[in-house]
Amino acid sequence: MKDSLSVPAGWFQADEQTQLDANPTGGCRMTTPPIGGGMTLTPGHLAAEAWVNYHFVNLEVYHECHDVLVLLFSFYDQDNRSITYHVGTLPGVSTVICMPLVHLNGEKLFLPRFPGVMQTVLRGDAQIDRERISGFSISTIPSTTDRSVEIRSICLSKMEPIPDYKADPYIDELGQLRNRDWQGKTKHSKELMDDLQAERKQVVDGEADKLDNRISRYGGWRGLQFEATGYFRTENDGSNWWFVDPDGFALFSTGMDCVGPSSSMRVTGMEHLLPSLPDKEGTYRDAWSKDGKEFSFQIANLIRAFGEEWRPAWTTLTDYRLRHWGFNTIGNWSDPSFIRSTQLPYVFPMSDFPQTEQTIFRDFPDVFSAEYEQNAKRFAEQLLPLLDDRRMIGYFLRNEPHWAFVDGLNLTEQMLKSPVRFASKERFAQWLRDKYMDVEKLNAAWGSAYSSFEQLFQSENSIVDSQPARNADYASFNRLLIRRYVEIPAGLCKQIDPNHLNLGMRYAWVGSDEVLEGCEWFDVFSLNCYQFSPDRDQIIQISSKLNRPVMIGEFHFGAADSGMLAYGIRAVATQEERGHAYRYFVEQAAAIPELIGVHYFQWNDQPVLGRFDGENYQIGVVDVCNRPYAPFIKGVKLAHDRMYDVRTGSNQPYDVAPVEIPKTGF
Repeated sequence: MKDSLSVPAGWFQADEQTQLDANPTGGCRMTTPPIGGGMTLTPGHLAAEAWVNYHFVNLEVYHECHDVLVLLFSFYDQDNRSITYHVGTLPGVSTVICMPLVHLNGEKLFLPRFPGVMQTVLRGDAQIDRERISGFSISTIPSTTDRSVEIRSICLSKMEPIPDYKADPYIDELGQLRNRDWQGKTKHSKELMDDLQAERKQVVDGEADKLDNRISRYGGWRGLQFEATGYFRTENDGSNWWFVDPDGFALFSTGMDCVGPSSSMRVTGMEHLLPSLPDKEGTYRDAWSKDGKEFSFQIANLIRAFGEEWRPAWTTLTDYRLRHWGFNTIGNWSDPSFIRSTQLPYVFPMSDFPQTEQTIFRDFPDVFSAEYEQNAKRFAEQLLPLLDDRRMIGYFLRNEPHWAFVDGLNLTEQMLKSPVRFASKERFAQWLRDKYMDVEKLNAAWGSAYSSFEQLFQSENSIVDSQPARNADYASFNRLLIRRYVEIPAGLCKQIDPNHLNLGMRYAWVGSDEVLEGCEWFDVFSLNCYQFSPDRDQIIQISSKLNRPVMIGEFHFGAADSGMLAYGIRAVATQEERGHAYRYFVEQAAAIPELIGVHYFQWNDQPVLGRFDGENYQIGVVDVCNRPYAPFIKGVKLAHDRMYDVRTGSNQPYDVAPVEIPKTGF
């Protein structure tokens, strides 16, 4: 058998809204309308066993769209399940795409970056069977305009391709997009230096605007006071939930995530698109990561402005900006040295959430194993140095568990399909013995033919067809698994650190009621919310079920007018509209009694050529040259100035909803 199998464009059929134009090389140009569209591999052209015999789908693409083009490569099986690779590609650059078919097992959510490619994310069902693949399609997501992309050399291959890219710098020496201009673009290093030095001088000399005297030393609002306990806590005053600061003042937490001098760019795999970078030693050494795989244009630009001792100047500017703009909390993943240098309260992201050597699905561990509990004890001990820190609001156990990205995930079914003899599988077998007493009663309920409970440990005997009693047992044990997943580390953390708030796990979303199992162990339930306003009904439902307040750990908006090629998960046309979007979100949030904080993601724009995983969103408060987006900041300040009046009912929340443009998020 050959090492590769060509898949000619003639084997594809376009949908009604898509235009396909063949080219002499066997490829095609695919043009889709703003609503999106695509083409599907016509049945019969490709033998089913090809998906098993070959290990990669490879192709080359080129487009000249106005922003990053996200292509969707969808695989379907005979059981009506699907998995889609979302792949981002830069405009004006020939890009080789390589999709390892092993990932159709669903165990990965984010794939390692392939040279020249932006982020690759997998969405869809838990897994699909390569032996039963019945369809393959290539399509685009919605956009503001038509999309036109040249697709070349589609093939199935046994080997990963080695791209041969031509060197052609894509960004300038400041890290900005070349060959495009926009309002606010920094023209040269001197302009950057003059602006940042002048702003620092204003702050140091006390010439900048005075800070809000309504705010307490811990960021709380002096307009409402409760009992002081010396640490942050929560309280319901009969109308609203609140954070309460150590001095007893009410706090609605407006936080900023990733407060740091840098959102570093991944160098490895993108060398052909880079200008000449400074040496890894010498003046610009701080701009390089220790392993030399990442470079920060933000830090390089701070060195240009302030010299090798740039950090104190950045700290002074950033601390003032946060306070002056009305942010009262340093959010997740922020720079530890900055946290130590300021008096703002902060949240602590715990690291290395307890895992087990064998996982049930993605990052869901074998929660009934002794290994899980042992690792959870070590995990909780990282709180020991923080016990007496009064500026620390609380800690997040983790961020966005990958297993929870599959709505309605049947963890019990995934566990039984695995050949691993999990401790959790043994617990399930015992749970069934306790419920049914003997295997005959289990078989009668399940419609199965087990000769003993021991057969449950043999993956070839797993049953996936629908049957009411079995489905109910799977669902019940799902809840036990998730409860154990939450309560073991949460209980140990509270045992070690009774002073600080457990702020939850920052779920990407709540895909089912099962996700809430065990969450009464949290002091605050957190989730991320990439919408234009918080989901009031869902927040009320969660708070009512858990008798806990809710906070939002991430939200953001990007704009299309500022020299970036991707605008994040929610986007508007201009920076001015972005300021309105921020104000709308925060004031709508402040009007929800059960919601006690919203944290924005993130401080810096991401790099044009992508961070470690390829995200390159225009979502920052400041650009790569550390210059604030002034129209956006105007909306930020207004929202923060009004939020306590909205919270207490003396003002109505801003109610002009933003006009969304299609995202370029992955």
